[in-house]
Amino acid sequence: MAVALSLATAGAAMAQARIPFPPIDGLIIRSDDYQPLPHPKPGLVATFAAGCIPTSPELAWAALPRSLREVPIEEMIGQLLVISFSGKTVKDPGVALAAREIADGSIGGVLYFRHNVGSAADVRAVNALFTDAHPDLPAMIAIDQEGGAVMRVKPSEGAPATPSARDIATTSPAEARGAYLAMADNLADLGFTTNFGPVVDLEVNPDNPVIARFGRAYGAEPKAVIAYAEAFIEAHHEAGIGTALKHFPGHGSSTADSHEGAIDLNATWSRREMVPFRELIRRHEVDMVMIGHLDLDGLSGPGGLPASLSPNAIDVFLRDTLCYGGLVVSDDLAMDAVSARWSPEEAALKMVEAGGDIALLSLSGKTGMAPVKEITRRLAAAAAADPKIADKIRYAYARVVHHKLDFAEKRRVSSRSRAPTPTQWAQVR
Repeated sequence: MAVALSLATAGAAMAQARIPFPPIDGLIIRSDDYQPLPHPKPGLVATFAAGCIPTSPELAWAALPRSLREVPIEEMIGQLLVISFSGKTVKDPGVALAAREIADGSIGGVLYFRHNVGSAADVRAVNALFTDAHPDLPAMIAIDQEGGAVMRVKPSEGAPATPSARDIATTSPAEARGAYLAMADNLADLGFTTNFGPVVDLEVNPDNPVIARFGRAYGAEPKAVIAYAEAFIEAHHEAGIGTALKHFPGHGSSTADSHEGAIDLNATWSRREMVPFRELIRRHEVDMVMIGHLDLDGLSGPGGLPASLSPNAIDVFLRDTLCYGGLVVSDDLAMDAVSARWSPEEAALKMVEAGGDIALLSLSGKTGMAPVKEITRRLAAAAAADPKIADKIRYAYARVVHHKLDFAEKRRVSSRSRAPTPTQWAQVR
């Protein structure tokens, strides 16, 4: 107790002193630039702005049961891979292939696109198949279901009609929370574990081709973005669904789309775009941060790496400066901003070396699972050659496992997660 009190006292003193954030190759974030907003949940200690204590990956690893620490390195790597798949029913070969890859530990999860969505009954059955493929460590079954233009499951398949972020920001945060709870309820009912949202990019550039164009931002003011993002996160947590802030360090000022090529933010980005990420991390409400393929001096580091592959962005800034201990997931490594410069295995290795946890990769029908096998081979070889990379893989694996087990328990106790298993489906179909 004395230690806890002394840490809290020291933190308060440091906060009062307004200690600057560490400089990162020219990118300086000062507390003068960012005053923490009043915390809505007294009792949670705001740490990052006052010289916080970084989380320990060693402790996360040591806390795993021995059986989970003794799996082959290839299976650890598999848990770091979330991939797309083909098909939309349990009879489709692509669905069966993805389920087998989950079962043998080659991948840790799947990402739905629009082409994977059939009827609500089909989605439930497919997700039950994926869940039962590896019941001890359930697959991450992820989707982008933001509302508005970005909805993989449409109202015609039973999803509630959810407004875009821009439109929902014309209502109150309480009303937004109600809309997001209906969305999260539906995802839980369908058997999803993860929704890659909320978008916390600021709508800085009204001509932005990937954020503003589709109404994906809650606005240009950090305070409003934080309030609506909290509504999104809390609603999903109530339903047992994990979430991810995106797209760190902020995609709202860009003049181009990272799906189509490299994005240089140096002429457009401002420190204000970091505020929603920092504030939500401070409030201990962040499961995952999706990191964008965005080039920004100070975060990119040597060699012109995008933030998604840069140790400066992940290990130095997110982990050490903001004291973020949750999962870091890449934006899709198949986007041109990355794929035009690095192969999937090169990009995945760089992401893990940088401190990332989950490599998100959409596969083409032409390559099948070949990129997954090559990523596993490359990372396993790198781990065998370099103990530091082996540790990076182990620590990322530990964070993924803790996240999965935590949310599996949340779903178990949530009445909203009620997707049947294949056995149950056999009884009702």
